[in-house]
Amino acid sequence: MVKKFKNLFTILIVSNLILQCNAANEAADRLLFGVTEAFGGTREEIAASTTSTCSTSITVSTREVSILEDGDVNSVFNAASDNFLTDTDVDNSGIYAGAAWGYRSFQSCIYLPTAFTGSVEIPVALTNPYDTRMTITHIPYIANVAQAASSPFPTLLTFTGSGTNNRQCFTFTRVIDAIRNPVVSPATIRLDKAIMKNASNEIVTGAYTREDPCDITATLEDDEGPGIRVSNINQIMEEPGVATPNSGTFRVVLRTAPTSNVTIGINDTFDPINANNREGNATPTSLTFTTANWNTFQTVTVNSNDDLEVDGLKIYAIRTNPAVSTDADYNGLKPRDVVVYNRDQSVPGYAYERFDATTGTTAAAGGTITGFATDESNRMVSTYATYRLKLRSKPTSNVTLNLSSNCGTKCQLVTTSLTFTTSDWNTYQEIRVEGRSDAANTGNSDYNVTFTVTSTDTTYSTTVAKPVFSIRSCDNDVARLIQPCNFSGSPLGTSGNRLTGAEPSASTQIWMISQNSPASTTTVGLSSSDTTEGTVPANVTIDNTNYNRMDTAGSNRIVLSHVDDAIVDASQDWTVITATSTGGITYDPIDVFAATTDNENYFYVRVTGNTSEDTTTTATVEVCLGANNPSNPVTLNLSCTLAGDECGTLSTASIVFPVNSQVDIGNASNTGCTNDLKKQSFTVTGFDDTYADGTQTFTVTMTKSTTEPNYAAAPATVSSGNINNLDNEPAGKRVFVTSTSFNGEMTAAGVLGADSNCNSNKPGGVTGTYKALIVSNGTNPDVLNNRPSVTGSVVIQPNLHYYRCTDSSYANCSDENGRLFIADGTGSFNPMGMVRDFSTTLADEFWTGMATNLSPTTQPSTPACAATNYRHNCHGFTYRNCPDNPNPNFYGQIWKNNGGGTVISSEAVCTATKKLICVEQ
Repeated sequence: MVKKFKNLFTILIVSNLILQCNAANEAADRLLFGVTEAFGGTREEIAASTTSTCSTSITVSTREVSILEDGDVNSVFNAASDNFLTDTDVDNSGIYAGAAWGYRSFQSCIYLPTAFTGSVEIPVALTNPYDTRMTITHIPYIANVAQAASSPFPTLLTFTGSGTNNRQCFTFTRVIDAIRNPVVSPATIRLDKAIMKNASNEIVTGAYTREDPCDITATLEDDEGPGIRVSNINQIMEEPGVATPNSGTFRVVLRTAPTSNVTIGINDTFDPINANNREGNATPTSLTFTTANWNTFQTVTVNSNDDLEVDGLKIYAIRTNPAVSTDADYNGLKPRDVVVYNRDQSVPGYAYERFDATTGTTAAAGGTITGFATDESNRMVSTYATYRLKLRSKPTSNVTLNLSSNCGTKCQLVTTSLTFTTSDWNTYQEIRVEGRSDAANTGNSDYNVTFTVTSTDTTYSTTVAKPVFSIRSCDNDVARLIQPCNFSGSPLGTSGNRLTGAEPSASTQIWMISQNSPASTTTVGLSSSDTTEGTVPANVTIDNTNYNRMDTAGSNRIVLSHVDDAIVDASQDWTVITATSTGGITYDPIDVFAATTDNENYFYVRVTGNTSEDTTTTATVEVCLGANNPSNPVTLNLSCTLAGDECGTLSTASIVFPVNSQVDIGNASNTGCTNDLKKQSFTVTGFDDTYADGTQTFTVTMTKSTTEPNYAAAPATVSSGNINNLDNEPAGKRVFVTSTSFNGEMTAAGVLGADSNCNSNKPGGVTGTYKALIVSNGTNPDVLNNRPSVTGSVVIQPNLHYYRCTDSSYANCSDENGRLFIADGTGSFNPMGMVRDFSTTLADEFWTGMATNLSPTTQPSTPACAATNYRHNCHGFTYRNCPDNPNPNFYGQIWKNNGGGTVISSEAVCTATKKLICVEQ
């Protein structure tokens, strides 16, 4: 008997999740990880026997599902998510806190990936040995109709379109029974060979004819008795690189106290997808639980690895080995495995290494790489114009780079082509460029080395932009015996492209190189045209060791030191004046032009406090002058940047700085201004806009008015920076209308099914939890999950503002721009007197179950039906028709947009599809 119950916990989640693009069918037809001893056979044997008998042409998103009686996650199919699932941790308290401990509900979907005409039928049959312990519901996505397993289960799935929007899904849900149950065989949804039909309902032959989709099996793990609880991985990871997270965790704990130590091995390479840890590593690789710590969670960390291949999302399993213990209840007990999701970071592109060993990468967008130089007398040869390239991802075929340049006669490509193969793509190959004379002195300039790609790999030949390598050509030929030179990416040092550094202590550099090696040391004298803005050494020297080099420690390097002058003077130009050289070369080089940018401000501003829509709470704005005003006062005229938009009343129309109001140097900052005796200040209140818009920001504009010469170059206006205006309206709640229409059968859950439809159909970027604005009936107990009213905090909360939301932007999702109504003190509202309609489409109709006074209503056309007592509103939105007779259709109440913020209430047959009004909770 112990052995029998022990096997209960050997059931393993075997999940097969679809990948995007070309890998979708392959991924959907593959077992991600193995089966346990409870089913017999090795992982390989089971996989081989299973995958050989079902088709890869029909996608089954998850073929083998495991749910847990004590699981805490509901999972539904989501074609837009990375792993095609939306997981909701519905219990994060008590023993469930801090992790997701497996699925209590899980959805697997079938769809046809390739377009077709006519229809495709797939016979279906259900076997559920778990009986009432596991419910299985069928949900065709298009009509969003659900049938409980206790209702007649579908015998045929009919598809009239391809893709995930035409999927048909099955949801498996556990039922807690507080009983220790024996092990039973998995529940099975058997999917038989597909039948294709034309528009006349005649059987035809086509792409899906006799394709046999994979069956779906589901197991349920009991939570009574000894067992090992394993949580889900806590997040989707990404290969290390630009984005995070690059790791995830899962937890393990025992269900009951053992009589001796229990050791569980962690095998992170069990799944072939993670062979040699190409996708990730798990640590630690072994967990030991004792009689003392058996109920303390132990955490396993999974770190993502970059496999350097463009391979999309990879899904693999980490195997938790059977437990080893002298406790017979735990020895050999197999915990469930953990599914890991690893997003691809391997971005196709190029990696480069410069001559100085500095490295970088470019991706699909390409880019310009700088930091190179040649000279027109070619004395530097390729010393500073050598770099190495390699690919960032493995290509599918050889990739040949064909190099060219726009240098004219200023350079020569020593390397003209490179070829990378599928085996050496990750190995650097060298490119060399040399300088050449153009027989003219046109000054220093930059040229580009580019390349085209020849390859059958379309990623590299078409998609990936090629990087551009920019190289500076230094003009030391013809008459230029000595020439300033630096690297591409730096300013040229000309009057139109100055070497620029910022106060207080920036430095820039440039070198003096010569046309030929000097016969003796050559000295070039230097001076600054304005030592208050910048200084240079008295001279530099050129000799036969550095005439063709630009080394940091070279005596031919000119270091320009940009000086902090402690006054507000914006950007100031200055010049490095070169003297005629002495020694081995006699020549007067061209001057070098520089600029120093200011680090002082004309104004320093600090805001303290927040305003509020109560219009009495104030914020204080303090202002100081960064420059002195020795001749005239400086006036700042004040105004709200946008009057009436959060900004209220200013305490004064202007502030005036008397003569000589410059801030003390020690207080010359936005924060220091508060402490300065010469500051000027004003206060401002917030504006009450009557909208439930939360905290909003505004600014105050200060417009300069002065004849002070020192402030002639100061900006005309100064901003206060953002000031927070705290809201005083009750909270606002979003309301949206589903883009999908549903018929009146909202699953056996009734109105709760409608709530679920709301939460699964939110507009892009819109967050929050929602309930449908829908009632089922009055007080009749015959309807499951009865909702007799939407008022009184059931759906609508008292006194709150409700506004329409069509996307996540403020313009389309705010009380200011989309108010519908303000609820009264009872949580009610008048749908005949709203500010605007529920949706922007006048023809929209919505299931509500209500009259225009918000009361549940009955429908005159509702037929008699012996199987139910209530029947109205689609029997509380649980049936389209009589369960015992499919011919009479039920009816439900709908609202129609009527323009001007009003609605019309009428009945509609429950087989019709209508939208839902969804209200944030």
